[in-house]
Amino acid sequence: MEVLSNFAERLDELMFDAGINGQSLAIEIGISKQQIYYIMNHQRQPSTDVLIRIANYFSCTTDFLLGREPESSAKSFRPVPPFSQQLAFLLQYFHINKYRLCKDIPITHSVIYNWQRGMYAPSLDYILKLADYFGCSVDFVLGREK
Repeated sequence: MEVLSNFAERLDELMFDAGINGQSLAIEIGISKQQIYYIMNHQRQPSTDVLIRIANYFSCTTDFLLGREPESSAKSFRPVPPFSQQLAFLLQYFHINKYRLCKDIPITHSVIYNWQRGMYAPSLDYILKLADYFGCSVDFVLGREK
């Protein structure tokens, strides 16, 4: 619940600074105004896709949006690769295999299999678990930064 609270608070600050409302943001990033409403009222976590769209719109890190960094830092980010590619990169970069990852986090083998096959992307909860496990930023897990 803390992630939702931090996210909603940061998003509210960014929208205020930009002088836009939730409906305008929804139009700009191509989502429904209801999704913004649910996020702002702590009712739903954003999907990783929505998180990335919002971070790209405000040119900030996903870690700032999630309350993992104290300040927003404007950076240029790489286009986000499909998570199946990013997962392969992460496993190679951190010298770990999927079986160890399943055991340590824990994540079921079927979830990893589905990520590898591109059947679906991980939820925000899993992205946060991966960032904590690897000791890196959420943006690194997502492939936004090198």
